This record gives sequence, structure tokens and C-alpha cells, in this order.
Amino acid sequence: MSNRTPRKCLEAAGWVVLVTVLWGTDLLAKLTVLRQDGIGKDAFTLISEQITSAAAALVMIAFTVHWLRLFPLRRDAWVPAIIGHTVGTVIFAAGHYGLMVAMRLLWYEMNGRDYIWREPFFSNLFVEYQKDVKIYFGVVIIASAYQLYRRSRPVAPSPPGRLVVQTGSGNRVLRFEQIDYLEAARNYIAVHADKREYIVRETMANMVERLAGGPFVRTHRSFIVNVDKIREIRPVDSGQRIFLQCDEDVPLSRSYRDEFTKLIAG
Repeated sequence: MSNRTPRKCLEAAGWVVLVTVLWGTDLLAKLTVLRQDGIGKDAFTLISEQITSAAAALVMIAFTVHWLRLFPLRRDAWVPAIIGHTVGTVIFAAGHYGLMVAMRLLWYEMNGRDYIWREPFFSNLFVEYQKDVKIYFGVVIIASAYQLYRRSRPVAPSPPGRLVVQTGSGNRVLRFEQIDYLEAARNYIAVHADKREYIVRETMANMVERLAGGPFVRTHRSFIVNVDKIREIRPVDSGQRIFLQCDEDVPLSRSYRDEFTKLIAG
């Protein structure tokens, strides 16, 4: 069994515990009011509705965690994140409400009861949306904070000819020949390889040392390029840019042009 499997199980268990505590506390509060005042929904209805709501929420939490990987909260991607998570709240609310209704219909049928849900469906869905949007963003905040914590931990040393990078679910080892280029982004470095982007918490100076012995050269204070991935170099506007086989291009600044030319010339 890989190290990833136990971690995934612990993460899932964490969500189950959180939902159990929140929904369980709310259920106890409602049952207490029922015992004290004797009005409102009966115990069967309260317990059934709370359990089905919690179970449906767990399913939609799994969706939200996956959705967050598609639309991460990054400084350089706020527009797609806002659009993506706005759509995400609608999907979450519709999924949560639909699953609750389906489970309650089945559960009530098994217990010889009728569950009335058709009365204004969309009106009820809107009411649920007002509650679910808070749950959705709570999950996004918790999951994002957890990802930030994982990224802040030190990464294992890279073996020769390899670079250990961080993913949303753990670490991955990249061979030097898989890497197209690296780009500094504030307090971390984005590693572009196999048409994906990975994160390493490192300075550019230290990264140059870690890549020593590989086919890499610094072309700009914020860029390191794998020379084996270069397709062409051509002037653009008042400077020069390096075009890579992955259809990306990076700048070649004057400060690093001499070192780059020497390495390319052999």
C-alpha cells in the first residue's frame, strides 16, 4: 500500500468527524427543543432529515475537494477561481438537495411513511442554496488551508537527476528530462513538466544548485529552462524570447544572455 492511501483515508475520516460533530450538535439542539416544548417535527423526522443531510453533505464535500483542484485559489488565477466556485456553489446545493430528497424518499418508504418533497421544489432549493453556500465556502477554506499546510512542509531531498515536487495529494518525483522550465512565483517555484504545473517551496538560487548537472540554464531572474526542450530563439519587441517544444515561451534577459549563449554553443 502506498503512503498516499493511508493519508487519503485519514483525510476522509477527518471530514466524516467534522460533519458528524456539526450535524450531530445541531440534531441534539433540535431534539432538546422538542423535549422541552413538545412542538415541531417528531424525533423520527428530525433524526432522518439530519442523517440524510449529513450523508449528502459528505458526498458533496468530496465533489468540492475535487472541484478545488480544478479551480485552485491562486493569485494568478482569481478570475477562473471566482467563476468556477460560483458555479460550484450551485452544483453543491443542487447535489446536496437532490441526494437528500432521494435518500429520504427511500428511507421513508422503508419505514412505511410518506415523504412530501414536491411542494415548491425550486423555492426549497433556493432556501437550501442560502445554507449550502456557507457550507461550500467553509469546505473550500478548510481544504485550501490544509493544502497550504502540506505545501509549507519541507520536501524530501531530490535524488540525482530527479526533482521532488509537491502536488495537491502529496509529492512526486520528476526526472530532469520531463521538466520544460521553472518559474519563480513569490515564495515558491512553479515547475512546468508534462503540461502540468507543480509547486516547490524554494528560492531560485537554491534551485539552480539542486538542478546542477542537468541540462538547465537560467534565462531570467524568474526563469530556468531545460535547454533540451528549446525549439527556437527569436527577437520579440525589444528583447528575445525562447520558444519551447511544449508551445510555451519564456524571456531571455540581457543579464543572463552571455551565460545562456555559452552553454548553447557548447
